[in-house]
Amino acid sequence: MQTQNVDLAATDGNALTLAAHLVAKVYDAINRSDLAAMIRAGQAEDFPEIADAAALLEHETARIGRYESALRQYADPGLWDDTTPGGMLALHDAGEMARNVLAGRPVFNHRD
Repeated sequence: MQTQNVDLAATDGNALTLAAHLVAKVYDAINRSDLAAMIRAGQAEDFPEIADAAALLEHETARIGRYESALRQYADPGLWDDTTPGGMLALHDAGEMARNVLAGRPVFNHRD
């Protein structure tokens, strides 16, 4: 089976639009071109599978955003600068940023 990729530029980063494209592709793959055509024509706002796919995409986008934020912090040379008064910030962090994002919290999640 050969499929074409979803045009991400056409979705403009909108999770609901991307979900609709993905669900339409699924319907094409299972030979339900009638349902795929309804979705592409914008006549499937009430399809629960589109709402579910959009929710999943939004969740995963937020998760990846937290990971990227933590990676940017760890990639910053200032975090590893051992000339910083009080020692390098990485020693004080001791993996706290990573634990935060892996637990689904923001990079800088204060306990107070």
